[in-house]
Formats: sequence, structure tokens, C-alpha cells
Amino acid sequence: MLEFPSHDGVEIYAGTGVICFSSNGEIENTEPQKVFLTIGQFRAVIKNAKELIEQAEHLKMNPYEGGDNA
Repeated sequence: MLEFPSHDGVEIYAGTGVICFSSNGEIENTEPQKVFLTIGQFRAVIKNAKELIEQAEHLKMNPYEGGDNA
């Protein structure tokens, strides 16, 4: 799994047929990293955004119930 440090800037932009997520590598000892989602994958994220946000909020309040605490 690719992890962006919590204080690192993340840029999101459109590429040729993909949506790009790029960390800036601004934190000391980190390297810039990129993740590319296909348009279909990004649509699935958008479609499920409400459930993903609710799950993330629940896990934030109850971190020992699972999740990766990213």
C-alpha cells in the first residue's frame, strides 16, 4: 500500500486516461510518490465516497475496530 505522510502535500490532477495522486515529498526523508487510478476506478471512489467517508470517520473514532489507521 502506498502511504502519504500526514503532513505531506498531495496533488490530484488528470492525466491521459487516468487520475493522478502525487505526494510532494515535502517532509524530510520522504520521496515524491504517485498513484494512478483509471477513470473507472476513480468513478467507483466517487460513487462510494459517502460510505468511505463514514467508514473512515467511524474508524477514526474507534481505531481498534480495524482499518489501517492511514
